[in-house]
Amino acid sequence: MEINDNDLKKYSDIGSVQRKIKPSSDFASEVMDYYLSGEKLTGAKLPIKLFDTKFRLRPEELTVLAGINGAGKSLFASQCMLSAMEQGFKCLSVSLEMSPKAQLARMWRQASLQVEPTMEAGLQFTKWSNDKLWFYDQHGTINPKTLVSVLRYAYDKLGINIVLVDSLMTMSMNSDDWNGQKQVVQSLANTARHLGIHVILVAHARKGQSVKDRLDKWSVAGSSDITNRADNVIILGRLFDEPEDAYLSLCKARHFDGAEMDLDLKLDMASMNYYHDGQLPHRLLQTPPQGGIMGELERVALTEGINETIIRKTKRPFVPADYSSYANQSVRP
Repeated sequence: MEINDNDLKKYSDIGSVQRKIKPSSDFASEVMDYYLSGEKLTGAKLPIKLFDTKFRLRPEELTVLAGINGAGKSLFASQCMLSAMEQGFKCLSVSLEMSPKAQLARMWRQASLQVEPTMEAGLQFTKWSNDKLWFYDQHGTINPKTLVSVLRYAYDKLGINIVLVDSLMTMSMNSDDWNGQKQVVQSLANTARHLGIHVILVAHARKGQSVKDRLDKWSVAGSSDITNRADNVIILGRLFDEPEDAYLSLCKARHFDGAEMDLDLKLDMASMNYYHDGQLPHRLLQTPPQGGIMGELERVALTEGINETIIRKTKRPFVPADYSSYANQSVRP
């Protein structure tokens, strides 16, 4: 039997649509892994321990981190990357607003808990972060297509797990280009899912009537598709009349039941670390902290240790004195 072009024509358009329609049984093993093998809580933990059993920066997801200017978004994003690196994840920072030099200067402080990191702390950090941390060294703006290419290259050549994009406003588009913003967020979300990486996208929030007003996911500036498409949304805020007081709101966690919560935080200005009451800033290096709450605690502990050593060295076992040789001697007034 001869097969002609007309016979084949009706089959030529069968492509990805038909191949992607699958029975539910094809996904059974994946769902078992999700529930039985702990996949639900895979990914990088946040630097706030209260989220350890509730939320993770998981592969294939996009997290939007938003706040007004000066809230500390980039600072907290840096803290998240350091925490992820400690857990063995490889991170890439694509910051068009801060140079690698400025980012590293802050990371040295955050990792060492030193307000003025010593050379020893810097050398320790450089060794500790080797093969864990990369920077895309460009300032200004970036084309969204180029950004996706950078992410694909970093994953393919470096094995990157987590990417920070700081920020949405550095994309080469107008601030009122809602469709452009939607396309960027859509591209980042699709790339994260396709590559199995996690992307943190820093975005700005609209200013309320007062800096004291608490923000929510509706406060994110720009297109509503920014938060609609994101898997997770974290809002960070500062109470500027009390510089050390801040708050964090995990206001969207699509794949986590009951993870959404609001937390009051403190900012250790010396080490540039956010922390929750009762859970002090975490030191990643072996150098002693200097300045800030941890430096003060270290100083007090060291002082107490010195005092205890002095007391211990000056103490002698009590031996009753022998006064027999003086028994027959007169006592002069």
